Amino acid sequence: MLFSLYFNVNKKLFISILTILIVSLSTHHANSQIIDNEQASSKVKWRQINSKKFQLIFPMEFEKSALLLSQQIDSMINFSSQDLKREPKKISIILHENHIEQNGYAQLAPRKVEAFSTPGPASDNTQWLPNLIQHELRHVAQFDKLTGRIQGPFFQQLAFALYGLHLPAWYFEGDAVSIETQFSDGGRGRSSSWFMPLRTNLLSGKDYSFSKNILGSFRDLTPTYYLTGYTMNSYLTNHFGYGIKEEILDNMRANLWRPFNFNLALKKYTKLNSKKLYDATISELKEEWESSKVNQNFYLIFEENNRYPTHYFLPQTNSSKAIFTLVQAADIIPEIRKRKDEKEETLTQIGFQLTPYFHLNDQYLVWDELRKDARFGKQTYNIIRIFDLKTGKTEDISKNSRFYSPILSDNSQKVYTVQVDQNNLSSLFYIDRVSKKSTKIMDFPQGYLIQQPSLNAEETKIAAISISPKGTNIIEIDLQSKQFKELFPWSNQEFQRPIFIGNDLVFKAQFQKIDNIYRYSSAEDKLYLITNSPFGAFLPSPGNDHSLLYNEYQFNGYKAAYLDSTQLRGQEITAKFEVSALTDQRITSLFSNPAPDQSQSYQVEKYNSLSHLFNFHSLSISSNNFESFDNYRPGIFWIANDLLNTSQLKLGYEYDLDMEKSIYSAEISYQKYYPKFNFSYRNRGQIGYAKKQNTENEYTKFDFREHVYSLDMQIPMSIYRGKTTYSYGLNLGTSYQKRYDLSLNTLRGFHDEIAFPLNYQVYFNRNRRRSQMDLIPKWGQNINVLYRHVPFENTLEGSLFAIRTNFYFPGFFRNHGFQARLSYQKTDGRYNDTYGIPMVSGYAHFDSPKVENTLLMNYRFPIAYPDWAIGQLAYIKRFHGYFFADYQNIQDSKAEPTSFGIGLSADFNMFKYVLPDFGVGAKLSYINQASAKQRLVPSFSLSYSY
Repeated sequence: MLFSLYFNVNKKLFISILTILIVSLSTHHANSQIIDNEQASSKVKWRQINSKKFQLIFPMEFEKSALLLSQQIDSMINFSSQDLKREPKKISIILHENHIEQNGYAQLAPRKVEAFSTPGPASDNTQWLPNLIQHELRHVAQFDKLTGRIQGPFFQQLAFALYGLHLPAWYFEGDAVSIETQFSDGGRGRSSSWFMPLRTNLLSGKDYSFSKNILGSFRDLTPTYYLTGYTMNSYLTNHFGYGIKEEILDNMRANLWRPFNFNLALKKYTKLNSKKLYDATISELKEEWESSKVNQNFYLIFEENNRYPTHYFLPQTNSSKAIFTLVQAADIIPEIRKRKDEKEETLTQIGFQLTPYFHLNDQYLVWDELRKDARFGKQTYNIIRIFDLKTGKTEDISKNSRFYSPILSDNSQKVYTVQVDQNNLSSLFYIDRVSKKSTKIMDFPQGYLIQQPSLNAEETKIAAISISPKGTNIIEIDLQSKQFKELFPWSNQEFQRPIFIGNDLVFKAQFQKIDNIYRYSSAEDKLYLITNSPFGAFLPSPGNDHSLLYNEYQFNGYKAAYLDSTQLRGQEITAKFEVSALTDQRITSLFSNPAPDQSQSYQVEKYNSLSHLFNFHSLSISSNNFESFDNYRPGIFWIANDLLNTSQLKLGYEYDLDMEKSIYSAEISYQKYYPKFNFSYRNRGQIGYAKKQNTENEYTKFDFREHVYSLDMQIPMSIYRGKTTYSYGLNLGTSYQKRYDLSLNTLRGFHDEIAFPLNYQVYFNRNRRRSQMDLIPKWGQNINVLYRHVPFENTLEGSLFAIRTNFYFPGFFRNHGFQARLSYQKTDGRYNDTYGIPMVSGYAHFDSPKVENTLLMNYRFPIAYPDWAIGQLAYIKRFHGYFFADYQNIQDSKAEPTSFGIGLSADFNMFKYVLPDFGVGAKLSYINQASAKQRLVPSFSLSYSY
């Protein structure tokens, strides 16, 4: 039986826990190359601030904001660790202001925090960057409390491995959310919309298992492990006191090599394991939320009967009286639809967005969309796109911009939008739709983030959300005077989408423990509640005949709802603007940020990534970060990475068990500029066989050692263009081999030098963006051309030319797909026995002539989404299968496949670990060849991804 083991690592993981498989392999956990393989643009000029406790690294343009942030970091470090009673070691914090996706992570190997510091268009209840840094510094405190005795320059990977192995993701993320909430005036622990998925499910009879609520589902909407973990953390501290966190980590720290470490420590102090803690938490929350349950009293615009949960975001209308929505679901890519007279049509499918958004008038649709630099993944943009409702054409009206939340004027001449620059300064712009020229209207004070603007009917005022160090507010901007005024007291409200209805303002707020839509009458200076949602009301838009369109959240998605003109009067309320923590009973008042330490003076200096070139942090026992166990050789490697992920240095020793030879190696990679360079040296022992003179089949064995120098250059490029993604690039490589210590001195014809064979590869891929449930792209064209030869050798000759293509087509049903993979190669000389194309299934089980081309026809389809938990061992999310037919040397095949068969795969998680996502597959191939050693050949595969 053939057993093949494949590992495919996605390089965008947050934290690697591959080592859950075997503790003996946990000396490797993750390094910066695995956690994040992207770089910032080579044009960024980096600066740094150094202090006793931290190093802050940032782009030159962010200097003013970095100085303000640096005055808070000492306090943040103290807040993040004071309850654990262990002061963290100095930490490097890198701010990527040119990367506009909102995210961040903390890691070891090397030790650092990376934060994408530009605030986005999604509503929030506090400033983005300080809250993010506070959250990530809690992870640093967790690292040092649990595994702080295990340090670099040799053992950071081991420390990170033990951290990921022992501390569940739901716990360490839930704990960090509790810190971000406790030590800010906002945080997710105060956001009712963040709690909403769990509350809605429990009150709708969707009482899912612990496994499902932390590991997710393809077929149902579930809360994230952040939310599930936060509620469990709150239950812990509410019932066992805040000291329980230190006690648990202290006990785990004293028993780092103990299996089931977290559960044993948890049970020691609470008599509960994770599952019982979850059950107790859910029971308490359900009882509390049932007591305040609100009956459903809203009207849906239309009924829908989708198989899977579907969101109908931002219902809007125009004079046509059709309803337009942005539709998202797990089985489709996002698209804008138009519904009228019970008929629905898709207008356009859109690309990646930071948050769901579009705006509409009678002539056009406009929205913002994410773009990235072709080479540098940490150089991203947000552009404005416009769709003509009459012609169906889409065009970009900005390029390489940082614009958010566009709004159309009634006459379609102007598109108003917000820009956030590289120092996080907000400005209001308009773009001329025809000329595409952007004009600044006004800047806002430093520290004021402006979000989600809307225009009044007269086009004289804009309403928007403002977030500043004072808190959150709604402001009204006068376009003539270019002045603005705050409408409410500064607070920690999470406002959303303020719009004008006549002279009044309608918006979403959290004045109660459920998000609802409110009307503010400026003439009366009064607030009115106009929805009474059971779970949450969001995203209001003006409708026809003085009605209001909005979203009601349900267990199966955001639904399009409406209020008629009589309902817009609403019920007058006295608003309480201050929002308290919703489940954490320790937090009884708003946190007051300490005044910045003005006595501390911080010096800004230039920063060069090469200063950390020799930043050795870990020993590893794998040369390839365990990306493959094929031909695994025991060894040890000392690894260094710079903090900006532009270089890696690796020194190593391996022992080849098959040849019984040692291998010494050194490798350096440099990725700062457009080409990525990799230079390596290996000194290795080899074995060869030579035919004895005057014999037919007798050979003698000989051995030798060789120096191998290799140089590779890569130019990998990838871009997003709406619903399509492109990747293309060029790879070049060469090497030099010098052989010595030949054991057979009488050997003739032995080449002791192979000088500079050349390898070339060029590729172009164009694929439709995949939905969450798609197994392969709906449409795709991929071509890869490879050429190898030895132009500098007089005694050696030969070449290899190969073309590999892959095409994807829609299947018979949604999320099904066809794959056609056609490959061709031509070889001669030293490459005669080399294959640069994929072989047919079961190739090793029959006598094959020289292969010139292969064709794979494959049909892939999902089977079921069971969400099955197999005890503590595994949680199965999906079964899927495929049929295939493989052809070899098509010109001679008489249209008969060389082999064909079926496959079955399952996607699952192990031991309740959020990452990695595993896949296991079984394939049965029928060899349709007379020379087959056996007709039926089973094979198996195991893969993982992040």
